[in-house]
Amino acid sequence: MVIYIVTVRAKTGHEAEVGRFYQDLEPQLRAARGYQGRQILRARAGTMAAAVRQSLSAEELARMPEKPPAGTQFILIERWDSIEDRMAFSRTVAASRGKDLFPHLLPEHSHEFYEDITPA
Repeated sequence: MVIYIVTVRAKTGHEAEVGRFYQDLEPQLRAARGYQGRQILRARAGTMAAAVRQSLSAEELARMPEKPPAGTQFILIERWDSIEDRMAFSRTVAASRGKDLFPHLLPEHSHEFYEDITPA
C-alpha cells in the first residue's frame, strides 16, 4: 500500500466548491484500479489561532503575527495499492477535471507519496 497526500488552499468563499470537487470524485476513485480509500479534511480556519490567542498574555500577543494564512486548507489522504495505480488515475479522470478546481484555489499546494513510520 502507498499513501498519497494532497494539500490545497481554497480561496476565501470558495470552500464549498473545493469540497464538492473532491467529494464528487469518489465514484471515479472507487472504480479506479488499486484505490483503497481516502479522507478529505477541511481546516477549521482560524480555530487554532483563536485558541492560541486566548492563552497568551498581552505582551505575547503583541509579538504574534497579525494575519493567518489566506484561504482554507484541505488535506486529502489517499491509500492506493501502488504508485502506478495513483498515477494512472491522475493521468485520466483527475487530470481532465482540473479546470473545474483551479479557479477556486490559491497557488499554495503540495502532493507527494508518503510512508507510514508510526511506531507499532
